[in-house]
Amino acid sequence: MDKGYSDFQTVLNNTGRPMVFSCSWPVYQIYAGIQPNFSKVMEHCNMWRNFDDVQDSWASVESIIDYYGDNQDHIAQFAGPGHWNDPDMLIIGNFGLSYDQAKTQFAIWSIMAAPLLMSVDLRTIRPEFKAILQNRKIISVDQDPLGIQGRRIYKHKGIEIWSKPITPTQDLHYSYAIAFVNRRTDGTPSDIAVTLKELGLVSTHGYRVQVSIV
Repeated sequence: MDKGYSDFQTVLNNTGRPMVFSCSWPVYQIYAGIQPNFSKVMEHCNMWRNFDDVQDSWASVESIIDYYGDNQDHIAQFAGPGHWNDPDMLIIGNFGLSYDQAKTQFAIWSIMAAPLLMSVDLRTIRPEFKAILQNRKIISVDQDPLGIQGRRIYKHKGIEIWSKPITPTQDLHYSYAIAFVNRRTDGTPSDIAVTLKELGLVSTHGYRVQVSIV
């Protein structure tokens, strides 16, 4: 498998055409009980799958979110410009996600600097779901030029916080896109208290805050 993917990259490059090489290399190795060499994967692939195929359901999206949060210390470091972890396609606008669940998938995929590949019939998509996919602020987070994959930095009783370093930077300090995600299903308001330091906001120059209700 290692040789097959690297050889295929050579064949693609020899065509002289610009292409994105999407690999299932790591996930097939994981299924076979083999530890992927992500340094080698990122050398040959532009994007790669690590986990199960997404299905048109919130349970499927949640399982992917959990996988990337639980394994971020191992896989996030290999993402960057030209080589990305791929949590699979956006299923926004189909039948399995509510409006709020669709917004959550789009926000977390963008925090993870994931390829934003749509799996939906654009001829029949409802306007509110189309608006999610066209949210320029969220897209700009995903496509920030630093290309750093965000991480889950807080998880407690169904509440999660995800954070992604972005531009502009100053004196080695990043700006951040921060997503507060309520995955509880009881329908009641939730209180959460965190410090700026816990969010990684430690620059003595201060920060300008923009709040978006996704």
